[in-house]
Amino acid sequence: MDIERPDRLKKKKRNSRIVTFGGGALFIAVVLGLFFYDPGPFRVERNLVYTGDVKRGEMLRQVRGAGTLVPAEVRWIAAQTSGRIERILILPGALVEPDSVVMELSNPELIQQMNNALLQLNSDEANYLRTKVDLQGDLLQIKSTLAQREASYKQAVITAKMDKQLYDQGLESELQMRRSELNAEQLESQLELEKQRLVFREEAMESQLAAERSRIEQTRARYELLKSQVEALTIKAGFAGVLQRQDVEVGQQVQPGRNLSQVADPNSLKAEIKISEHQAKDVAIGLRADIDTRNGIIKGRVMRVDPNVDQGTVAVDIELISEYPPGMRPDLTVEGVIEIEKIVDTLYADRPIYAPANKSVAIFRFIENSNIAERTTVTFGRASVNTIEVLDGLNVGDRIILSDTSDWDTYDQIELY
Repeated sequence: MDIERPDRLKKKKRNSRIVTFGGGALFIAVVLGLFFYDPGPFRVERNLVYTGDVKRGEMLRQVRGAGTLVPAEVRWIAAQTSGRIERILILPGALVEPDSVVMELSNPELIQQMNNALLQLNSDEANYLRTKVDLQGDLLQIKSTLAQREASYKQAVITAKMDKQLYDQGLESELQMRRSELNAEQLESQLELEKQRLVFREEAMESQLAAERSRIEQTRARYELLKSQVEALTIKAGFAGVLQRQDVEVGQQVQPGRNLSQVADPNSLKAEIKISEHQAKDVAIGLRADIDTRNGIIKGRVMRVDPNVDQGTVAVDIELISEYPPGMRPDLTVEGVIEIEKIVDTLYADRPIYAPANKSVAIFRFIENSNIAERTTVTFGRASVNTIEVLDGLNVGDRIILSDTSDWDTYDQIELY
């Protein structure tokens, strides 16, 4: 049998109310504590942070890019005729002179064609001499006949004059006089015809010999072409420098125009620098540049800016105008800094990481005479490699944090210790 205990029930209800009210009070206290709690600045080790100062004065605006040294003067040795590579005499890296033999090709068919062309040339020259002798013989025959006609004509003229004198003296008949005159006139006509025949024969002889000479020149041109092609089977450097590359091997068949080797002048180099497409818009021909070779700085000048963008970068060629430090060679990795402009009397600061040009960003500025930096909004202007122009938000002498602060985005103050 159950016995009712009213006092125990009341006590239980009272305890429940106490717990409920106590929990609510504790919750309210926690909320109010969090609301009014000031944790203070986020503490960061000093050696993990880089800082910089805001200054006023001349700011040198530059852009930076990495690249390599490449030969300023490069020549490819190409095959002038088809052939098979028999021997490679010089390997890449060796110094060569213009007459240095790099490799030898073979082409028996080409050599046979050259020999045939030489035989044809000799035959054409012999035919020319034979034709010339025959024509000169004919010409001499005509000249001989002309000389006889001229002698007969002169004799006839003398005879006609003598008969005319005898006729005037009554010692000769008129018929004989007329016969002598007619004979002289006939011989004169024959003499003129022989002279014309000589002129025509000389012109015909010259035309015929000219045709023979033209045939000889054509044959000689073919022979010289084939001869030069045969000589080109011996591949020479043709340029003093260093043999850079060889893209063929022994036994390989090559065709005319095929690049075989590359020769470069090791004393004439240029730097090919890759500049970000966003920074390259201000790069122009003639700007000064410094090329860091890790073994010294070489002064340079922009000589070409590629009009195209390749994978987010623009190729810029730098002409090297100062003395090279030791160890310079093609394909050496270098870093180039191009001077864009000098900004006179401007407010600038060391450039924080991820500080974009011509934008407003939040950075940490140190409170004066303290190790506490607070978040502030700064408007930047033109940017350089290591510095950036300050348009608003900072003053001369301010100290700012340059390191990456993305891990501290939830904090408004940073304390260095």
